Amino acid sequence: MNKNITFKALKEEHFLLLLKWVETSHIKKWWDADINWTPELIEKKYSNYVKGFKRLKSKTQIIEKPMHAFIINCDRVDIGYIQYYNKHDFPPEQVYNTLELPESCAAIDWYIGELNYVGKGVGSQALNIFLNKFVFKVYENAFVDPGIANVCAIRVYEKVGFKKLWKVIVRF
Repeated sequence: MNKNITFKALKEEHFLLLLKWVETSHIKKWWDADINWTPELIEKKYSNYVKGFKRLKSKTQIIEKPMHAFIINCDRVDIGYIQYYNKHDFPPEQVYNTLELPESCAAIDWYIGELNYVGKGVGSQALNIFLNKFVFKVYENAFVDPGIANVCAIRVYEKVGFKKLWKVIVRF
């Protein structure tokens, strides 16, 4: 069943919605499980995303790299969060070598925050639309790195065309 899926650029007005979502059990299990989110922490993490970048601090400098963040909307209901960025701009959170990935490679992070929309095919439809509308207009490949035990997410990725590479999943 096809739904009307759209994407809205992330704005500060979405921060309380993000806070609600990242504190729900089905998200927290896979997304920043060790953080007790507060409105202040949400603002600190996402305020630059609203402006289109993520700030990284190294020992010697501060670097700002593009970050494209959106709210997923299904039939006029905000249901989730999705972002993409150049995979090579940021160090991996997991232990793998990003040098093995293609040069033109976006990384995708996302979730369906509204539990009523989980397991109904909305996620795979939303991800497929997002990849074609945004990501593949800029990058030739897309990369995701779900937890190995996150079987539901892996099924969605495979459904929209991602292939497993070792313990890494990439779509070519």
